[in-house]
Amino acid sequence: MTQFDNIYRHTRKRLIAASFAVSLLLDFMPLPLPFAYWLPEFTALMLIFWLLHRPQNIGISMAFVIGLLLDIGSGAPLGLHALAFILAAYLVHRQQRQILLYAFGMQSLAVFGVLMLIQLSVMAVYFLNEHQFGSWGLLISPFIGAFLWPLLNNLMLTLTSIRRRS
Repeated sequence: MTQFDNIYRHTRKRLIAASFAVSLLLDFMPLPLPFAYWLPEFTALMLIFWLLHRPQNIGISMAFVIGLLLDIGSGAPLGLHALAFILAAYLVHRQQRQILLYAFGMQSLAVFGVLMLIQLSVMAVYFLNEHQFGSWGLLISPFIGAFLWPLLNNLMLTLTSIRRRS
């Protein structure tokens, strides 16, 4: 039995819920404006991780619900992140097996593409809603998220294997 077989069989739903709760709390932290551009959406990174490693529990409908929770908590227009997360979940679901076969460098590029899709769709909805362009600084966070992907992936795989052993 391989490492991936174990994670698919023995991941508890409480761990998935706890990881989303922590990532939502990280996204809700108020930060000064220059730092807010640099931090990626941790909820989007966690969504991508669980879509890749546990697609049975996290689907497009869960991506919608998590996006609504992020909209409610951050004060964004209702459905803004939900739409972006639905697009990302669809894209990741279609390419899930292929992305998992990539090395971490190629996985980071795939995650960068998904995070950029999320950020561009959020910026497009803000532009259509407020008739103003936000800032080019918002496009920095997908680069940071792609850079952090191998670290997050290894950390979460370690947490799932620790939870399995106990």
